[in-house]
Amino acid sequence: MLFAAAQSDRTQGRAVMDTRQYLAHSYMLQGLGREEASRRALDYFCDSVRVGSAQHDSADLAHYREHDAGRSAERECRRTMGERVARNARREDVTGYMALFSDPRMSEIFATRPGYPLFTVPFVSGLGPVAGLWLAALVATVAGSGLVVLVLRTLGVSVPLALTGQVLYYALPTGKEAMLPQCEGLLLCLLLAALLGCARLLQGRVASGTAIAVVAFAAAAVVKYAQTLLAVAAIAVMAAVLLGARRLRGERPPRPERVLLVTAAALAAGIELVVAVFGLPSTGESLQELLSVHYTRSPVGDPGPEFWRLSLAFWREWLRDALTQPLVLLLLVGGAWGAARHHRPFACVLAGIALAGLANQAGHPEMSVGPRLMVMAMLLPVCGIPLLLESHVRRRVARGPEPGAAGPPHADDRRVPAPAAR
Repeated sequence: MLFAAAQSDRTQGRAVMDTRQYLAHSYMLQGLGREEASRRALDYFCDSVRVGSAQHDSADLAHYREHDAGRSAERECRRTMGERVARNARREDVTGYMALFSDPRMSEIFATRPGYPLFTVPFVSGLGPVAGLWLAALVATVAGSGLVVLVLRTLGVSVPLALTGQVLYYALPTGKEAMLPQCEGLLLCLLLAALLGCARLLQGRVASGTAIAVVAFAAAAVVKYAQTLLAVAAIAVMAAVLLGARRLRGERPPRPERVLLVTAAALAAGIELVVAVFGLPSTGESLQELLSVHYTRSPVGDPGPEFWRLSLAFWREWLRDALTQPLVLLLLVGGAWGAARHHRPFACVLAGIALAGLANQAGHPEMSVGPRLMVMAMLLPVCGIPLLLESHVRRRVARGPEPGAAGPPHADDRRVPAPAAR
């Protein structure tokens, strides 16, 4: 409730460039023509530009004395995008649910992500784009935070520490990115539902856990298939490493872990098959889109050398920033440590999703995007830090009171659940 109240102060002004593509798709799903849908999305986006510009200028030293409340920024937005929409409306290679704001190759990428536009349809049709997109983001964000609590409770974490995970979800970049009017909030929510299924599976509830994980990952693929493919493939790799380590120690891997490996591998193969059969944009198109600066420049003949040159520069600067402000690195390390101490098989699942976030960022080395591309990685501290605290509490209780401590342990301390199976 506190989070919703805090977010209600800014229902407009959060739109990013991707928002116009998703909103136009949502309007087309409601039955509007492509040009009309694009122009309505343009109205929303340029109004958001006005609000955001006014908010910035009102507190900016150079502009706070005199500014036009964002009207000049809105006029420029309507002029440039209006010309682009009118120009692309005459093209014959714009088909399906492709909007008119950019090169058709760029619009095609968003047209293959129907999950988020479909999710927003009842909100936008009932409340309009401003309140509708804000409420859709709020619902996805709050639902995601609730799933954090369910995941942690499934793993035996106490209620206060499970709620700490919910607070972390709001406070870390997951909360900020989830509240933007784009697909990341819904994607994170579905990935957390899949984590819940994996947690149930690893706790021995194989049938229900597998069903939840499969449905959630399938829904996430409809929202953003490339990132979902990275997630399930990374989970399969981590599960294979875990089972291989058990084999080397002469152990027989438990059935839930074997089911996890088979399920993740099957999902990865299924998503890759769908991409191939339907000819969806894949790695080659992604590289061209990146290196042509979103198709605003001519295509690159051989994208490989240019990509590695850009990647080397990006990660050098990213690591430099991370070392000077190491909170993100500390959170990732703390989350991985906590998950591994509390429940090693689940730690493999969580690490797989985090690695998918880092891989997604590696495939899009853009300094200007911020934490959005690797936001999946922040699920590691969101779930792992409470697991670290829970492990610490259990070890202190198991050791008993310190010598010279006054009084017996508190009653609540004696009711600690048994450690989860490793």
